[in-house]
Amino acid sequence: MRRGSIGMALFTGAFVLRVMLVMEYLIPNIHTIIKIIVVGLSAMIGGMIGNKFFPNRQ
Repeated sequence: MRRGSIGMALFTGAFVLRVMLVMEYLIPNIHTIIKIIVVGLSAMIGGMIGNKFFPNRQ
């Protein structure tokens, strides 16, 4: 079983948090479905960026 990078996970979480805070600040009355879609996309993008910064070392 492959182990993931802790740095990548922390970066992804921070990236999603920032996207959520900006989205809540700019558009406070947004539908829940759109929030879920945006958070999912930001998690995927944050994971890809975090994987570039913190690659798995085994």
